[in-house]
Amino acid sequence: MLLRLYPRDFRANFAREMYIAFEEALEGQSARGRFATVELVSLAAGVASEWIAKLTTDASVRGRVVPDRLRMRPPGVSWDAHWGNHR
Repeated sequence: MLLRLYPRDFRANFAREMYIAFEEALEGQSARGRFATVELVSLAAGVASEWIAKLTTDASVRGRVVPDRLRMRPPGVSWDAHWGNHR
């Protein structure tokens, strides 16, 4: 649920890996209270930096240009078959 704080294009590309990394870290942690605090602070910093990058720089000059996979037509599918009459 907290991953929804990230920009949509970032989530589409990295949410699964972030979720897996969090689950693995949670299994290996020893002090739950400290772990939760560290993860929440890291999450807030990551969310802020991604939104700042998205809002203040043009996609063409960003070091990491993340395509919006949710808007991309799948390979091998014609434009008409994918989008239909949504012109």
